[in-house]
Amino acid sequence: MSNQEVTYSNSRVFGSSSEAQNPAIPEETRGPQEVGHKVPLAVLCLLLMMAISVWLVYIFQYRQEKHNQEKIINNLYQKYYSIKNDSYLKEQNFNNKSTECDALKDRLNSVNREWKTCYGETKIVLDCIQRTGKHVEGHWFCCGKKCYYFIMDNKRWHGCKQTCRDCSLSLLKIEDDDELIFLKSQLHPKSYWIGLSYDRKEKEWEWIDDGPSKLDLTWLKSVHDTGDCAFLNSKGVHDEDCGKTHGCICEKRVEKFPGSVCIVRSELAVQVE
Repeated sequence: MSNQEVTYSNSRVFGSSSEAQNPAIPEETRGPQEVGHKVPLAVLCLLLMMAISVWLVYIFQYRQEKHNQEKIINNLYQKYYSIKNDSYLKEQNFNNKSTECDALKDRLNSVNREWKTCYGETKIVLDCIQRTGKHVEGHWFCCGKKCYYFIMDNKRWHGCKQTCRDCSLSLLKIEDDDELIFLKSQLHPKSYWIGLSYDRKEKEWEWIDDGPSKLDLTWLKSVHDTGDCAFLNSKGVHDEDCGKTHGCICEKRVEKFPGSVCIVRSELAVQVE
């Protein structure tokens, strides 16, 4: 046997033994196994991509929400500082107003003290001759913003009203209970008509100028049974028949404080315009 034949024979024997040890896998059997390994990998990749997508969406929403929250916080800070500044300005304004108010209170107290300063009683002759043809004698004193003129001649209520008017004065209107108490302490032992009368139509006591008064007239209303006019004496205000006679209390408001008790007579006399 030649060398080539021996070699060929050995090769075939070796190949046959190799084929016997590793038989060939058919194509039909090997294909599905490889596909089965690829499917889980694809699913895993898909789930991973979905997770990444969800995570990215979450991150985007979180950042957007954070941005909105920061914007809200900045707005709140701006409002806070604006309110704080406004509060500071209001506090400053309040302090300024308080200072002004204190100054006004001091001024008011000073004015009240001056108004409550009373000036002594002095005899006077009211120059009413241009209308009445005669002088009207009496006495006067000033207290606060009023000067009180006491006419001693006894007259009816309407006569007193006319006499005061002729002298550019008016029958007394008592502003409040304090003024009443003060006048009661100043009166001579005499009674005087005042500018208060009863309106039978309205069924009310009314002051001569229809102006407001804080004087409590409840007690006078409850005992209205004598007359329609009111007079004042040291015991208080009483009603009386308007035809009876009493002295008169006229008044005049002063525009400025009297400078001194010793005022020139020309300033005391009430001139007819």
